[in-house]
Amino acid sequence: MRILDVLNSLTFRYIVKYVTALSATVFLLLAVLYAYFSYGYFTELRSSILDELEALQLVYNGQGMEGVEQYLADQRNLPTIGRYSYLILDAQGSKVAGDLAQTPRYREFSGGWLGFQLALLNWGETVDVDFLARRESLGDGYAALVARNYADAVASGGLVLVTLFRAMIATLLLGIVGGFFSAATTLHRFERLNSELSGIIRGNLSERLSIEGKKGYPRELARAINLMLDQIGSLMQGVKQVSDNIAHDLRTPLTRIRNQLSQLRQRLDAEGQDEVDRIIEDCDSLLSSFNALLRISALESGSRAPVQTRVALSGLLEDLAELYEPVANDKDVSMRLAIAGGVECAGDSDLLFQMCANLLDNAIKYTPAGGSIDVTLVARSGAVEIQVADSGPGIDPADRKNVFRRFYRVESSRGEQPGHGLGLSLVQAIVHYHRGSIALEDNEPGLRVVVSLPETSPRD
Repeated sequence: MRILDVLNSLTFRYIVKYVTALSATVFLLLAVLYAYFSYGYFTELRSSILDELEALQLVYNGQGMEGVEQYLADQRNLPTIGRYSYLILDAQGSKVAGDLAQTPRYREFSGGWLGFQLALLNWGETVDVDFLARRESLGDGYAALVARNYADAVASGGLVLVTLFRAMIATLLLGIVGGFFSAATTLHRFERLNSELSGIIRGNLSERLSIEGKKGYPRELARAINLMLDQIGSLMQGVKQVSDNIAHDLRTPLTRIRNQLSQLRQRLDAEGQDEVDRIIEDCDSLLSSFNALLRISALESGSRAPVQTRVALSGLLEDLAELYEPVANDKDVSMRLAIAGGVECAGDSDLLFQMCANLLDNAIKYTPAGGSIDVTLVARSGAVEIQVADSGPGIDPADRKNVFRRFYRVESSRGEQPGHGLGLSLVQAIVHYHRGSIALEDNEPGLRVVVSLPETSPRD
């Protein structure tokens, strides 16, 4: 399992999208809440400054400037949290009272509100602090400026924003990491399921997926696939049984008809004998097909008793090439051999002879005049490889899997070449009987059939 497979999996992409959407939604919600509370804070700040100006106005109206100075002195003794800053100016703009040294440089907002910065000492360091202020007339030419800093609100807001951003990044990272491991676990489960299913497809269709240790959806999926395999197996077995029964039941009467035709032939004239010979030839073709069909069924079902001997493939292929060489010469097809000497494998000599004969027969049948056939035998590590390559029309890649099915024939060969579509089916059955593999490749031009057989029998 590769990391790229996990990253491209549906589970990982879904989790990443979900975590991203969730983080963005939470961030947006908290940002809205922060904006709401910030609005409330500054509304309360403006209201408190107005209340303080009103208090100064009441003190001035009742006690004059002396009362205002005393009020400011009392305010300085209050705790620093939420304390106001004051500046009382006379008609000439000179400072009369307050803790602000002079009128600061300010920015004026709508509604008469002022904003400015002052450098204040905080833990031995000079820090610029933002103030919100308002200026109102007390009477008799006096004016009061009341200011209040909102550094705590700004600091808290910055802390909240930073915290929100870090929390979102952490949520995304943790969600992605968690999603990766979750997707890897899910992908691993389905890879095991796919591996088991691929093994069943390539091997024995009677095997079933294991449901032990599986939970949740993979378990239910394995159950559904097993039910589907049961139904497919039942249908395939039914089709095979019908074809086998037909072949078995018709072989005997067809053999009887052939024998009767042979006896009848002796009592006919030359013209009648020719017609009977053609009928006998058709009967032989049908009997050959029935025998091949029953032989395939015997190999696939395992009912044929295994005959395991050491087969000299080198000599077998040389004998076959010598047997088919006249047929190839009659068609003006050259046959080239590259057979390694002394190559042996464990198996059934009759079946291996039938397999190689079918391959050579097909190659000669589909190779046009002037073409060539290459027969190769090599020994590789623990296996032997037989290759039969021709220069014929070949088989389209889309049809290469289908040609191993019973009675399947490529459309281009129907009506042009004799046969019933059982040759390669029998070859595949023999190869699988010997626990080997068969592949069809492009010979450019033509077809190359590659058969790989184990040197020693896995049945031992």
